[in-house]
Amino acid sequence: MAVYTADNIEVSIANSNTAVIATDYGTSGAVGFSASHAQISKLAWGDENYTYRVNESYPAPVKIYGSTGSAIGVSGTVSGTGSFYVRTNTGIPLVVIGSTLSTDAPVGISGYIQGLTNGRPVGVTGYVNILNSVAIFGVSGATAIGVTGGRRLSYTTDSVYVYGDVGISGGFQLTAFDDSVSVYGPGGSTYVETNLNVGGFALGRSGDSLKVAVTNAGFTFSVSVSATTGVTNSGGPLRIQGYTGTGDPVTIQGTLSGGAIEVAAYSTLPVGVSGSVTIDDTDLIDEIDSLKTNINTVAANAGYALDILNLINASGNGAKVIVNSITKPNRFFHGQKTLSTSPIQVSSETIRSGITIKSLASNTSDVYIGNSLGVSTSTGYVLSAGETIYLEVSAVSTIFARSSSGTATISYIGSWKILYKT
Repeated sequence: MAVYTADNIEVSIANSNTAVIATDYGTSGAVGFSASHAQISKLAWGDENYTYRVNESYPAPVKIYGSTGSAIGVSGTVSGTGSFYVRTNTGIPLVVIGSTLSTDAPVGISGYIQGLTNGRPVGVTGYVNILNSVAIFGVSGATAIGVTGGRRLSYTTDSVYVYGDVGISGGFQLTAFDDSVSVYGPGGSTYVETNLNVGGFALGRSGDSLKVAVTNAGFTFSVSVSATTGVTNSGGPLRIQGYTGTGDPVTIQGTLSGGAIEVAAYSTLPVGVSGSVTIDDTDLIDEIDSLKTNINTVAANAGYALDILNLINASGNGAKVIVNSITKPNRFFHGQKTLSTSPIQVSSETIRSGITIKSLASNTSDVYIGNSLGVSTSTGYVLSAGETIYLEVSAVSTIFARSSSGTATISYIGSWKILYKT
């Protein structure tokens, strides 16, 4: 029978089922393991009541004993890779003693740090870097942590945070003659931000200036005011008063031409002027003088107007007009228009002395004249064939005409312009 040399062996079990047992086939090895299968197994440990599979949470406990059964002492350096745990039984302290070797790896600390009675001091050389936040609390009944040596803290690299109440006893008393204390703000700046309060109220500021309200009177100070200074009032009118002694008067100038001030009122102002008023305006004086000259001219010729009025009133029938001559019109116009039963405008000419309209003798239907497009055979003025009418109007556009039936033709002639002279 051939030997099965592949890893893992398949075996038959109850009810015609199969199972695979993990094995590792080897062609060589120790005595009895040449060309055979070595079974792969998982470890477990425990007592008569509990069993634990070996893993990271439940590692297999191992104790190393010498040939006589006593504990084996370990000398030299013990190190590990990865997560390397050093533990002790409950109630037995674990003492960590530092080394003077500069190549040692840093010791990571989490949890509480407290002093140990009769423990050995840890020597530290070089820099100590605290990568994570480490809280140091007092422990009831614990031994205080003693710190000797070390180095000075620097604001450029170190930060110290103090929480809760801090009690101080002993120490060194500073004197104003020999000692000095420098206080640095956050970030190493040479100033410390401070909130000022008076009676529980915070003092205000504006930009980099402190707001100060002066409540007491009777102080004197000097201020520099620029040539142009604005004065406003938070509410109500702003009162301006001149100096009553020998000082300079207050000059008020408006925005109108020449600095004039516009004055307005919601109701009539009782304004009165008494005494002499001096007008210091050349243009106004010139206009007043011109008005006086025109008034004098009208007064000088008022007699002529009175004579004309007397002549009109003396006749009893109004004014007498004598026509000396009439200027004849200097142009005329003419034309013909064919009419239907729908009224149309005769012409659009503007006239001054009337127009003559004639129904041609060859017409076979009557012509009707009216003043709108609504003229009909029952409302219009009738012109039979060969008849003429003269109308004294100023515009031919106001004359409309139509035929009674079929078509008819009218001719017209009128004057353009006439002038009257008295």
